[in-house]
Amino acid sequence: MPHHAAVLKDVPTILTIPPAADPCNKGRGGQALARRNQALSEKSYERIVTWMRARIGERITEDMLHKLSPMGRHAFRRAFEARAGMPPMHFLTWMRVDLAVRLLIDTRFNLNEIAFVTGLENKQTLADTFRGTLGVRPQALRVSSR
Repeated sequence: MPHHAAVLKDVPTILTIPPAADPCNKGRGGQALARRNQALSEKSYERIVTWMRARIGERITEDMLHKLSPMGRHAFRRAFEARAGMPPMHFLTWMRVDLAVRLLIDTRFNLNEIAFVTGLENKQTLADTFRGTLGVRPQALRVSSR
């Protein structure tokens, strides 16, 4: 396995793939959610996203994320969704897919290595996640980018 820490330190802090493209985000009343619930401050949101990015290759649960905020689990989920436009675990999936896209294009890591670095467990989970979020197989993206 290559040394993945070197790769992760160069990962930009913004997503290449816009989360607004998330097919799971259709029909959500984000503005209504913001009016009804506690808001997640910009500082808290940035701290949580930075924490997710720093541990992207690890197993992360929504419970772990909510403990980083002063809110209860359900309030956190609603507040995060109001700020990010999608639930926290969908956002994490988009972060992982975004990193995987960059690794497919910019490195020669094989699919198992990319799955490991991005926290997607194995190449099958990576492929399933790609098909579900981008509608393409990772191999097709790598071939088209060369």
